Amino acid sequence: MRQLESDTSEHNDIYLIQRLDHSFAIAKVPSESLLPVSPNDTELYINDRNGNNLYHSENCYFPNAYRIGSLFFSNYRIFLTAKGKVSDFGGLSITVAKNISTEFYAGLLLLAFTAVCLGILAKRSAFLTWDLDKNEQDFIRINNLLKTVAAEPSEKLSHLSTIQDIAQRIRRINWDNEARRMSFIENRNYITATGFFSGKILRLLDEVASHSQQLTRSRKEYHDLVHTARSIILRINRNGMCTFFNEYAQTFFGFSEEEILGKSVIGTLIPKTEKGESDLERMVHELTLAPEDFPVNTNLNTRKDGSEVWVYWTNSPIINDKGELTEILCVGTDITKRKKIETELQNTRNYIRNIIDSMPSVIIGVDSQTRITHFNTAAQQLAVLPKEEIEGAEVEEAFPPLGKYAYSITQAIETGILETGIRTQGMTDPNSHQDIIIYPLNDGMKGAVIRIDDATERVQIDEMMIQTEKMMSIGGLAAGMAHEINNPLGGILQGIQNIVRRMSPDLPANLKAAEKAGCSIDSIISYMEDRKIIKTLNGITDSGVRAASIVSGMLEFSRKSDSRKAPGDLRKIMDKASTLAAQDYDPIKGYDFKKITMLKDYDDNLRLTPCTATEIEQVFLNLLRNSAQAMNDWPDMGDSPVISIKIRNERDMVRCTVSDNGPGMDETTRKRVFEPFYTTKAPGTGTGLGLSVSYFIITQNHHGIFQVDSSPGKGTTFTIQLPIAKN
Repeated sequence: MRQLESDTSEHNDIYLIQRLDHSFAIAKVPSESLLPVSPNDTELYINDRNGNNLYHSENCYFPNAYRIGSLFFSNYRIFLTAKGKVSDFGGLSITVAKNISTEFYAGLLLLAFTAVCLGILAKRSAFLTWDLDKNEQDFIRINNLLKTVAAEPSEKLSHLSTIQDIAQRIRRINWDNEARRMSFIENRNYITATGFFSGKILRLLDEVASHSQQLTRSRKEYHDLVHTARSIILRINRNGMCTFFNEYAQTFFGFSEEEILGKSVIGTLIPKTEKGESDLERMVHELTLAPEDFPVNTNLNTRKDGSEVWVYWTNSPIINDKGELTEILCVGTDITKRKKIETELQNTRNYIRNIIDSMPSVIIGVDSQTRITHFNTAAQQLAVLPKEEIEGAEVEEAFPPLGKYAYSITQAIETGILETGIRTQGMTDPNSHQDIIIYPLNDGMKGAVIRIDDATERVQIDEMMIQTEKMMSIGGLAAGMAHEINNPLGGILQGIQNIVRRMSPDLPANLKAAEKAGCSIDSIISYMEDRKIIKTLNGITDSGVRAASIVSGMLEFSRKSDSRKAPGDLRKIMDKASTLAAQDYDPIKGYDFKKITMLKDYDDNLRLTPCTATEIEQVFLNLLRNSAQAMNDWPDMGDSPVISIKIRNERDMVRCTVSDNGPGMDETTRKRVFEPFYTTKAPGTGTGLGLSVSYFIITQNHHGIFQVDSSPGKGTTFTIQLPIAKN
């Protein structure tokens, strides 16, 4: 019926058409308008004028359909396309073709049988009449059976329902009984064969129905899973276009299917940049090329309203039968709240870390095995290991000075009792002091926090307090001693002066007394010189003067200054003291300031300090002389003795340091250097009151701070701090 492509002759496509009212018409219908419907090749929808679906090839099935040539025959319907046009006949929209194959073959069989019967009738006319009657009855029964099986449903059914209906009609027929009712063996064999194939077809239909039920159930489960799951499910093709968007994704992002399907995820779910070079845009491009490289990823996506959400994605490639990548399945989970909590937690951690790092104390956290779990910046500076190796190391491995306190650390962890009162020295430098406190962890956690504080200043303050108390007690004692010593000392000096005066030849009374004794004054003087009595008297006089000087220093030591204070510039006072020191040369003492290099470093905007200039000058001069004498007496002193002077503003104080590169002093000497009468100089060269008097001038008279820092062989540094003038 269909024109071959090789046939170029003209044909009239004329068909006999049965209308829905069972009337017939002859009309021209283009052969291409007749659609062979096959569910495996074509999906067809037919709607009525009101838009109601009348037919969908996916839901219908033609179990008895077969092909003849290029036409598709069925005992159901062949539909005309919506675009098909019928010439010379109006109103045609559906053509109905009836499967008459059964009647056709039955007719042929009848004709053949009739011909045979006619031949036999010529010989046996009486028997022929009976055979024809029985054969006609067989044909009627066969025709009725075929009509029963092949009858069209009274109403339109779905694919599965049609299969079940056909199977039910086949089951209602007892093919064995029907075969026994046939009068002729040929008809009986035909019915038996038909029953055999009907059984096979019935089992096939049952399997198809079972698979169809499973498929329908799977489709429903898949639909329920995909559209009701609390997860974002979408598919994108290799161009980044969205091809599937489940209901939860629509609710979550605010896009409908019409707004998202067929559009790129860039510009909808992912912000689009002007040049398209953002990290997310590059990631989507790489995902469409190689999804196996991005099994999971976390993105900051955008909703329709412009709000941003964090989504955790899992990506799976979809491969076709040829092994080609067609789409990518993306399943997302909203982690915005979790991301916010993680961000807040990270910010809290950073805040706590900044607090710990800003502390001047060394903070070290250890676990139950005394392995380091946390440390701050101060601890990192104290450690002997690189930063990346500290965490996880043994505490004594990273901080060797803590090795001798391993038992205390373990004891605090095991007992949960705070360990305090640990003081050590030399962790940062030889003259430094540290306090160690071990805090055990609570709430069932095994571990401890080790805190190390710099106690150097505290130790110095303690020493200063001890020194001050000692000096105050010595000051009171010195005042009493000075008054008690002054009286006999005055008598001694006065008696020596009288002895010397009464031996003087200038006094007439002395000459008369000598003559009265029968000798001259010159012989008496000669005798005293020969017996070195005059020298002895001079020594007694020198010792008395020296003792008087000591007593005078003791009185000054114990007495507060009554001098009025005025704002003074320590730079000018230091310059005056250094000038006086440079003019001080004593051959007996041996030092010469002209051979010492003086380095001065002054603050240009130095603030004034209330002071008694003469007292501060005395302190500076004393420090310079002590440094010069110490460097002169040191055998290992090189050719370049240096005194370095620095005066600077420091908060609400003025700080002055006097340093030398001399022999320094040990810890015992350093602690006693401000004690009265304590000296390391040779006998007769120092009273031991210079630094003690200077200490009282700074701390008592000027309410300042006086400190000394020294190590053997590394020089000495004296530090003076005086408060600034507030008006």
